Amino acid sequence: MDLKRLDLNLLVILDALYEEGSLTRVAERLQLSQPTISSSLAKLRTALNDELFIRTRGMMQPTDRAMQLRTPVRKVLQTVRFEILEQGAFDPASLSETITISTSDVGELEFLPGLVERLAQIAPRASIRTVLRDPHSLSDAMEIGDVDVAIGYFPDLQASVFKQQVLFSHPSVCLVRRDHSLYGNGITLEQYREARHLIVSQKSRFHDVVDQALSAAGIERNIALTISHFVNVPPLIAQSDLVATIARPIATQQSRFYPITFLEPPFAIPLIQIKQVWHRRFDNSPKLVWLRRLIADMSQNKPRM
Repeated sequence: MDLKRLDLNLLVILDALYEEGSLTRVAERLQLSQPTISSSLAKLRTALNDELFIRTRGMMQPTDRAMQLRTPVRKVLQTVRFEILEQGAFDPASLSETITISTSDVGELEFLPGLVERLAQIAPRASIRTVLRDPHSLSDAMEIGDVDVAIGYFPDLQASVFKQQVLFSHPSVCLVRRDHSLYGNGITLEQYREARHLIVSQKSRFHDVVDQALSAAGIERNIALTISHFVNVPPLIAQSDLVATIARPIATQQSRFYPITFLEPPFAIPLIQIKQVWHRRFDNSPKLVWLRRLIADMSQNKPRM
């Protein structure tokens, strides 16, 4: 294939097709006519010698060849966008894109209210999308620019391609019902061993810190309930005699809304460093430099953490 004959705009349309699965929606998204989208798909099929997308059950489904091209196409577009076109000073007031942040449900509660408020003031046309990714898919998403920044505890993202900044450190606490008869003066090690515990099973490394501390102390928990989301811990604790060992920020925040209180654990648990992490490919992106500074300004050294 002659590279000079391949219009870069065709790759923009191909990338949108992966996301939308519909010629009509791609036309609406890119503000082009549907005949233009159909003509562009025909050119791509000729250039790449593959059907690329086949209509199945009302949707344009990618062929195997198209799926192989998805990541390379995204990398090309991200390189052009962030490393070629995005130059000079950045004006947040002109930002009309979606900022994608990978964080947990706890991170959403902790960061989003303040971030949404700040963006409404200085970047009112921007929007925020949060995602929760496992370490492998998060690494890939950050490399191709699908995730702008990750906020949380990410000991897996230690490769040299990633850069990071510590925002704050927080301890772990034991969360219990406020009027629990056993824990008016704190929780002893023996009480912790005998308690019925609530834990969260999630793609998070917070558990590693707690589990390693439990192992070092020779403690086995009596697990009575396992759930999928940290945000559901406070209301469940408020209505039971269970104990949950969780990050202090969510305990502090949610104790304003539920009849719960938190106690110092009866064994040592290391502090957890919360960081923002990004890929070195986008280290000098004006938009992301601005975003990271905004997040750091909102988060670093705040006593409430």
